[in-house]
Amino acid sequence: MNLAGIFGIISALTVFLFTITSASKSVKVFLDPHGMMIVLGGTFTVALLCFPFSRLFAALKVVVKKVLGKSEFDYVEMIDIIVNTSQVYRANPKSSIDQIPEEAHPFFKEGMQMLVEFGFGHEDLENILTNSIDGKKKRDHDDVKVWHTISRFPPAFGLLGATVGMISLLQTLGEPGAQDRVGSAMATALVATFYGLVAANLVFIPIAEKMHEVASQDIIMRNLIKEGILMIQEKRHPLLISEYLKSFLDQKDRQPTEGQGQGKQGKAA
Repeated sequence: MNLAGIFGIISALTVFLFTITSASKSVKVFLDPHGMMIVLGGTFTVALLCFPFSRLFAALKVVVKKVLGKSEFDYVEMIDIIVNTSQVYRANPKSSIDQIPEEAHPFFKEGMQMLVEFGFGHEDLENILTNSIDGKKKRDHDDVKVWHTISRFPPAFGLLGATVGMISLLQTLGEPGAQDRVGSAMATALVATFYGLVAANLVFIPIAEKMHEVASQDIIMRNLIKEGILMIQEKRHPLLISEYLKSFLDQKDRQPTEGQGQGKQGKAA
């Protein structure tokens, strides 16, 4: 469960409710079906014109999985799994795939299966893993594009709703008592703009940015795994594999290997 995503949703709802309850004497002014229909209905309609329904449904499922699901990647743990697997592979390649823990990244399991069970050569294995990463990157880009595209529509439809409301208001200015209705009519007209800005900045843009962040982390993980599998195939020393894969990480995320840690402790003593 992604706690940051849950708290983000709660925070967004809190900001929204606080805004509408503190900005007006009556919350009813924000419950304008005219503004909601123009913004939400218009956004949904244009989204269907831009993308097929199947793609929108798939993008929605990805949001539930990536925004609300677990989205953090433990690179250090994955490096430990790769190093442990490399030690087993050097001794007995056939049994190495059985030693992979369940929590390991699915891409690592697939790669090791191609190495151990299918016996692909180095060049073929590298090409397959690289193509798989490129394909995943393209799919992630398409998913993010859906939400970035949708995020452009609500403010435009909000402005459209405000324009329609102002036109309706101006048509009644010559009627008796029109001046008494100007304030409430303008407030109603601007509600559509409010909903457009809320939908774009509290819903669609954060979703797109979160998906982009998760996708970027996953690509880093997959590149790390690809290099690890290729080094396992070459039967490189586990210490070399560990240090090489840690070069993918920020300095603060790297942990010293067992030998390095003992060396530091001895020096400090």
